[in-house]
Amino acid sequence: MMAGMGGSGENRYSLTFSVSARNLLNTTNPGNPVGNLSSPLFGISNSLAGGFGPGGGGGAGNRRIELSLRFSF
Repeated sequence: MMAGMGGSGENRYSLTFSVSARNLLNTTNPGNPVGNLSSPLFGISNSLAGGFGPGGGGGAGNRRIELSLRFSF
């Protein structure tokens, strides 16, 4: 049963707790500035930058704290 574990078999169970925080200090990340030369908002960012990857499409100015608990045997 313990062939792939590489241990002596004394530690059968493991509990791991982790915390991941993004934008902990609540820094707002502005998006791309307006590029229309005739706009009064030219060169000013009027949106938030989106993230990349799954779940990163919106709310770049929001705090995000993720908790994880892993039990292995």
